[in-house]
Amino acid sequence: METNFLILILLIELVMLVTVSAPLFFAGRFNSHPDVGMALWFVSLIAAMLATVSAFGLATWSIFQTWLRLSESEDLGFTLLASLAPWLLLALAGVLLALVNQRLSPMFRAAKDIDVLANLVSREVMTHLGIQVMELDIPGYFAVSRNKKIYLSKAAFKLPQRQLDAILRHEMGHIKLNHESVKRFANLIYSLLPWFAASRALKFEVERLCELSADKYALRKVYSKDLFEARRLFTN
Repeated sequence: METNFLILILLIELVMLVTVSAPLFFAGRFNSHPDVGMALWFVSLIAAMLATVSAFGLATWSIFQTWLRLSESEDLGFTLLASLAPWLLLALAGVLLALVNQRLSPMFRAAKDIDVLANLVSREVMTHLGIQVMELDIPGYFAVSRNKKIYLSKAAFKLPQRQLDAILRHEMGHIKLNHESVKRFANLIYSLLPWFAASRALKFEVERLCELSADKYALRKVYSKDLFEARRLFTN
């Protein structure tokens, strides 16, 4: 019982550590190494998920241990108190997590995702290095990659050729580095742990780090000036 109780404390401490430290120490960092940053975010959150499941499993196992102790021990009060201790500890940890997340959640308000491609009509205008490039009849500058295709607004095709190539390379980076799946995985973790400020931070940070990672991919073949000048148009 003592060993299980100690393990439970360590598991709860791990969850608390990830919940508090990940948003505070990982957010806004790894600009030079976005792929490393994403890996650390995912490892941390997955570890917290496994620790949470293990903690509840261990607390549940204490019920069976209680039954065994009741059949062997004459000290009924002590046995019941010992069996309730893990659940009391989990309840206290839940209260602490709620307070921590209440403080941290304003830092990462995840905006509702809207897939703008769902209601738009597009047509293929070219193929860039084996990837279909679709034109969207929408105003302004717009670029996004979905389902192994690149979608650009009409205005994007009027950019100087080097800037257009830079934007296409950036969107190719999203496709080649499989960022769509990475974002879906981040959304899955957020769906499983919506009450964790760390999971909201993960969703926010993965979006940011994917953009930086795609930039690094593009900069292998294009000039930084062309990419950044074009990106300013798309982010205004």
